Amino acid sequence: MSVSTAGVQGNEQVTISAVSGDGRYVAFSSYASNLVAGDVNGDIDVFVRDRRTRITTRISAVGTADDGRNSGGMSPAISGNGRYVAFTSGAPGLVPRDTNEMTDLFVRDRVAGTTVRANLSSTGVEANASTYNHTISTDGRYLAFTSTASNLVAGDTNGTVDVFVRDRLTRITTRASVSSRGRQGTNHDSATPAISANGRYVAFTSAASNLVPGDSNGTSDVFIRDRWARTTVRISVSNTERQAAGDTYLPAISANGRYVAFTSAASNLVPGDSNRVPDVFVRDRRAGTTTRISVSTSGAEGVTNSAVPVMSASGRYVAFLSSARNLVPDDTNDAWDVVVRDRRMGTTTRVSRSTTGVQANTASLAPAISADGRYVTFTTGASNLVPSDTNDAFDIFVHGPIH
Repeated sequence: MSVSTAGVQGNEQVTISAVSGDGRYVAFSSYASNLVAGDVNGDIDVFVRDRRTRITTRISAVGTADDGRNSGGMSPAISGNGRYVAFTSGAPGLVPRDTNEMTDLFVRDRVAGTTVRANLSSTGVEANASTYNHTISTDGRYLAFTSTASNLVAGDTNGTVDVFVRDRLTRITTRASVSSRGRQGTNHDSATPAISANGRYVAFTSAASNLVPGDSNGTSDVFIRDRWARTTVRISVSNTERQAAGDTYLPAISANGRYVAFTSAASNLVPGDSNRVPDVFVRDRRAGTTTRISVSTSGAEGVTNSAVPVMSASGRYVAFLSSARNLVPDDTNDAWDVVVRDRRMGTTTRVSRSTTGVQANTASLAPAISADGRYVTFTTGASNLVPSDTNDAFDIFVHGPIH
């Protein structure tokens, strides 16, 4: 996917990708200067590849000059229809009156051709610290992001990293990493938000011990904030509500907020967890159950780490990284792979492979999944997944349709 409109492979590295709901549009960040004409800023940019028309465009730039002030960006997130792309950038010329000299969060409307800044207070004050770890709702209205800024909402005095939500329609910014009583997290950071399709639910990681009652494990947990009901509950618990006995992080959420996937080093979330490595779990908030999904089709637990889950809209499909060699047959590359768990069928398959089934000859990273679960994008430096991959760089690949 990380090629020019003419099909020329990028002359530099790519980092992470995001994919639209139907898999048509893939957003990615890259240092390559040959993906579009006139890219001379010498910096990382955000691009969108239309897989149907095979056109690649740069969306982290405005105007005609390319002096680094009005271009550059990274870490894209994309709305369901591919119209809106959120990204972070330290470039001060992307919008007027950007004077904070910080990394900010921007949203590009690819239809209207406009770029706006999203990490502002409800009164329009720019953040007094940098922003990162962002995600976007399916319709592009809501942005959840992480920032150390203390001036985005009133009463932010904890001096830690918080999770915020920006409503682009009402231009209101609220803090999500708070307790059900509205108390801010103390002493520890909150990060890595994931937002439901309509923006109601925000899952996030936090080591704060005062967001829910009885949090005494002294580790990071995954929480979910119901922005409508203004409640916060802990997700990283067992079927009997036992708190995790190990760090838990990196949540992903289904469209309706019912399912939350996460990574945890805890061995007490499900019975029979004896591998002593991080695994991927899914919490069904309606049923109150927690299951481990980083297992093989036969149910065998991974012998080494699994992490970084991403989830389809329905929650049926979960893609994640694993270095375990026993989750799929014939895994002999001794590298991180991208695998997909079909929670309904109970099957685990590897997608970081070529069309003919050849496994990647180096690690695959940073998975993303389309809303329908048919397409998975990932980053890898592997040179054997497609013909004529000779750039000796990390590229973005798409595997699918899976079903």
